Amino acid sequence: MVGNIILSFSTLASAFRLKAPLPPYLPPAEASRQRLVAAIRKLDVMRNRDVKGSRQLLFFAYALTMKGVTVELESLGHTLQNAFGVIGQTPEEFEALFVDPEESQRRASHYV
Repeated sequence: MVGNIILSFSTLASAFRLKAPLPPYLPPAEASRQRLVAAIRKLDVMRNRDVKGSRQLLFFAYALTMKGVTVELESLGHTLQNAFGVIGQTPEEFEALFVDPEESQRRASHYV
């Protein structure tokens, strides 16, 4: 979760500074936060409600409160995509930027 949030901040800061288009999809900060919350809820300490002085409770509270940050990051990301544009108009066009043309021709000829 933290890595996705830092990557989101970095990507958005770069877009602000360079006024450059963003990728069609941004780091999944909210999805990773939800996975973290689900993983913490599965811990025995949380299921047994044995939370006296528990560090897991602190992590759980941290993950829950980060929802506001992740939601705002996603909103800001979409706003910047509208303002500065998107690299390629679709995710497929974006992915095609990273494909070696010779490799894609070899793959295409292999299937014919």
